[in-house]
Formats: sequence, structure tokens, C-alpha cells
Amino acid sequence: MSPRTMEERSIRVELAGRAYPLTIQGSEEENVNRAVEEINESIARLKANYPMTDKQDLLAMAALEVTVRALNSTTTRQEAEADAALGAIERMLEDLKV
Repeated sequence: MSPRTMEERSIRVELAGRAYPLTIQGSEEENVNRAVEEINESIARLKANYPMTDKQDLLAMAALEVTVRALNSTTTRQEAEADAALGAIERMLEDLKV
């Protein structure tokens, strides 16, 4: 086992009513807490809207829901960056025509 760096932190998170110990970088703590919150909110929403009671099913569906949202967000951001780059290239080409 490698020695812990000064930036590592031990935290405890709760997912679906169960506690999990984690060792993370201090800079990751905010994102880890946001992820835990999103997963738990997704589980609560699924539990309220579907007749699932098995925690494993709820966790699996919540993981799928949260991951799809994250991937859609990444794709949208990448598309926006590509559109901006294309616009800049088109402006440069227009400037060359003059």
C-alpha cells in the first residue's frame, strides 16, 4: 500500500442508505459529494415513480440515469466548442477572400 499524500482525505458517503468509506484527493471532495447527491436524488425519484424495491435495481437504474445525463452534457459541451471553432474558421476564411 502506498503512503498517503497530504492531499488525500478519508470521507464517508451514503448511497441508498448504506455508508461507504472513500479515500479521495481533497480537490475531488466537492464533486464526490455532488455525485452522491445526484445518485441519491435519482434513487428517490425512481423509487417514487416505479414499483422497484430492490436496492440493487434502484442503484443500477440510478447509475444509468446519472451517467447518461453526464454523457449528454459532455456531448452538448463538445458540440458547442466545435461550433465555436467552426465559426472562427469560417470568419478567417471570409477574411482571406477580401
